Amino acid sequence: MAEDLQKLDEWFGRILRGLSPSERIAAARKLGMGLRKSNTARIAKNVEPEGDPMARRKARYDRLGKLRQKAGALMFRGLRKGEHWKVDATADGVEIRPANGLIDRIASNNQFGEVVTVGRLRNRRRIRAKYPERHLLGFAPDDERLAIDIAADMLDPDR
Repeated sequence: MAEDLQKLDEWFGRILRGLSPSERIAAARKLGMGLRKSNTARIAKNVEPEGDPMARRKARYDRLGKLRQKAGALMFRGLRKGEHWKVDATADGVEIRPANGLIDRIASNNQFGEVVTVGRLRNRRRIRAKYPERHLLGFAPDDERLAIDIAADMLDPDR
């Protein structure tokens, strides 16, 4: 996959070098919007960019041991909205990033599988949890097709 991405990057870079900076920004923005759309659709389905299902959500219990939320429920209700992801396009590339600090923290905790404080006990000791790695953003094989289609549209706008 990494070799394919490098080949695609070289091929796309050669096409972009022949364009003006404003045309490159427009192409990068169009690619970024398409990637954001495909990534948010994958997040909504709880599927990683490689196509594997994400690690399931654990069941939640209250203090008395009663089930509050069953295991395996859909995750990332807020992260699946496109408005929570910004697309920054420049003549050199495109970046998809979280729109604010809360979204950034939630996404990075899950993307990298971090250990975070999720609450405190009555004696003020921290309750910490390790999140499993769930790759939210990435470049899937379908995204490669999207990049090729955008490049073809730039070369032949009447297509």
